[in-house]
Amino acid sequence: MLRLPLRRRHRVATEEALASFLAAQAAFLSQKTVVEFCRARAGLNWNKLFLERAFVEAMERCRGEAFAAVLGDVAESCQVLLRHAGLAETAAPERLGPPVRAALLGHPAPPGGWEAELDGLDARLARALLAAPRPVHVIARTGAPRVFEALPIRGAVREPDRELIENGLRFLLCRVYADMERELDTAALARALERHEEPRQAP
Repeated sequence: MLRLPLRRRHRVATEEALASFLAAQAAFLSQKTVVEFCRARAGLNWNKLFLERAFVEAMERCRGEAFAAVLGDVAESCQVLLRHAGLAETAAPERLGPPVRAALLGHPAPPGGWEAELDGLDARLARALLAAPRPVHVIARTGAPRVFEALPIRGAVREPDRELIENGLRFLLCRVYADMERELDTAALARALERHEEPRQAP
């Protein structure tokens, strides 16, 4: 039987592609964690709960908050990958920051906008460069508490699951990192992001 060759996917090699990739990974992390938790806690009535207007509105707020929280984890993980590839300059906020910010700005903004989040992302990337790259499973501990506090199901019923949410995010972020290793063309990204280096002032 004749087998057709598998079509090779284009690797992430441009700023725009990187922004889309980071946004997709953050959406995967946040939505899978939040939706699966809510379904598990609601039990057999989860489909009815997901139709209630108050819950739907709370879920939308949670998705935005959770997306912003885990995007920082995804961005730092990307930074770690670049640093391990010997591309510390590309991992700097001046170069990696623009596609990370574009990933956030492509997500529906809350009433107050994304300004504080944008500043926080740049600060986080800069701060991470001051130390050795953190293990990816440790990085996920940064966004996990914020995701947990944003969950639309509140009260004592969720408190025992704080550690479950954290461990779930740690596991999923490791999966995201594996996708990064496979999908990112780090050398091409380094060239594509060079134009974001701060211009030197003329003497």
